[in-house]
Amino acid sequence: MELKLIIDTKDMYGEDGIGFEALLADSFKRAIINDCKTGLAAEKFKEFSKLVSDTIIADIKLKMENFLSEEIALTGEWGKTTFVGSIEDLIKKRFDDILLRPVDSSGKTLQGCVSSGNSWIEWKLGKSLESNITDAVDKASKEILNSVSQTVTQKIIEIKDGAIKKQVDEAFAGMIAKITK
Repeated sequence: MELKLIIDTKDMYGEDGIGFEALLADSFKRAIINDCKTGLAAEKFKEFSKLVSDTIIADIKLKMENFLSEEIALTGEWGKTTFVGSIEDLIKKRFDDILLRPVDSSGKTLQGCVSSGNSWIEWKLGKSLESNITDAVDKASKEILNSVSQTVTQKIIEIKDGAIKKQVDEAFAGMIAKITK
C-alpha cells in the first residue's frame, strides 16, 4: 500500500497551532481513509463486474443450448412431415444440403440427372486447384521464355561480335599485307 501525505504546516505551533505529531496523525488518517475508499471500491467493482459477466455468459450459453436442442418438426405442402429433430440438426442439414448438393461443370445446382457426380464442395475444390495449376504453369512458362530469350540474345551477340572481329582481323591483316609489300 502506498500512501501520499500532504501536511499543511501553517497550522503548526503558534497560539492556536497544533504540534507536528497531530498534523502527521491527521494526514495519515485522511490518506488511509481516502485510499481505502478508492482501493476497496475498485476491487469490489472488479469482483462484481466479473461475477455479473460470468453469470450473463452462463445464462446465454444455457439459453443457446436449450434453443439449439429444442425439437422441431417441419412440414411440407400437405402437412406431411419433412424434418423432425433439433434446430442444431436442421442447421447442419441445411449446410450439408448446400455444400454436398450435386452440381454441373459450371457449379450450378443440377435439376434432374446427375451427369458429373460432383458435389458443390468437390466442384469448388476442383476449380480452386485448376486455377492454382494454371497460375503455376503460366509463371513457369514466363520464366522459361525469359531465360531462353536471354540465352538466345546473348548467343547472337557473341556470334555477331565474333563475326565482326573476324572481319576486322582479316581487313587489318589485308592492310598490313599491302603496306609491307
